Amino acid sequence: QGRNINPNLDDKKTKLALSAVQNMFKKNLSSNIIDLNLKNNDNISTLSRYIFETNEDLNYKNIIVFLPLTGKYSNFGKKIRKSLDLSILNFGNNRTKIIYFDTGKNLDEKVIKRLFDKLNPSFVIGPFTREILLKIKPFAKEKILPILTFSNDIAMVEKNVWSLGFSPEEQVESVISCALISGYKKFGIIAPDNLYGKIISRHSKELVSVDNNNFYESIFLSNEQINNKNYLYSILRKFLQYSKTEETHTKFDTIFIGGRKEFILEIAPLLAFFNVDSRYIKILGTETFNDKEIKNEPSLEKSWFPIISSKNDDEFKFLWKEIWGGSNNYFTNAGYDSGIIGLNYLNNMGNTKENLNNVQGQVTGLILGSNGYVKKPIQVMQIEDLGKLTNIKKCSKFRY
Repeated sequence: QGRNINPNLDDKKTKLALSAVQNMFKKNLSSNIIDLNLKNNDNISTLSRYIFETNEDLNYKNIIVFLPLTGKYSNFGKKIRKSLDLSILNFGNNRTKIIYFDTGKNLDEKVIKRLFDKLNPSFVIGPFTREILLKIKPFAKEKILPILTFSNDIAMVEKNVWSLGFSPEEQVESVISCALISGYKKFGIIAPDNLYGKIISRHSKELVSVDNNNFYESIFLSNEQINNKNYLYSILRKFLQYSKTEETHTKFDTIFIGGRKEFILEIAPLLAFFNVDSRYIKILGTETFNDKEIKNEPSLEKSWFPIISSKNDDEFKFLWKEIWGGSNNYFTNAGYDSGIIGLNYLNNMGNTKENLNNVQGQVTGLILGSNGYVKKPIQVMQIEDLGKLTNIKKCSKFRY
């Protein structure tokens, strides 16, 4: 398997990039590393395309990858595929195949069963969404195959199924815990009226309610309420206990806003209108806040949100730019790591627990734990003037 690489890449820069990544990954990938070497021979051309030796007499070990290469999430899927291509380019061998399956089209159980039976894979990477993972899990479990999924639904994790996505629960815990250790006690939650909003609210309440001295209240807003401006103003006015006689808001000292970018940008300016000054009332959000428009929204200055900060992001950013152009992100980093972990596992084909428990991703720094949990380097960031970010260091740590 392979893909075309821009023919205009500069030869010298490309070789420099490959050399840099080779040096970066000379460190052990796990406690039992074997034969993961950069292939740099006539079988791979870094300038036009790369191909892999084919020999029908070889008994290939297959990694099957489920990604949305078309459809709603294709932008994520295509970038993850590129990162996986880089992993096999740098660490693959002629006894291993990585096979992509597009989940952006209709996918039923019969197709998946034929796929697993015909390919007899040894490792599964993906999918990107919970819905597809539900279809794939039974077949992978039947064959006792490890799954590294990009889904952010931690309810799906179990033995042999690791979630590399950044779950709502992980995000909420990061910023709420940061607020609690910083002395905030009165929490208001504004979330969309859907399952995502309920998850945010429930997990926030669990964290805040540990101390009986803390105060908690939430509201859920439907699309109809958001679109009915007069009604929306009335709801927020009541929730915030807005009074024209008070210059500053007093009911909450912390307000968490969850939801899509459009939801956040609709609500945040209204909070300022009702005297919620983000310089004094701490505004909390999810990783969605890590968006240019949100970071430049004046009513969200000094707000906090979580990110996963990859430990070797600068090195991988250089490699990505030289090979593919454009920018990398957490999913490309996690894709690269998952490819290397999968290749390493196939080279060691032994006990799953021995091979994958406590394995660390070399770009992201994430660590695979027992029973599917993944330890991730999470940082809480504060939005400053002009969209700049600073790190709330006391709140940055590894979390399961």
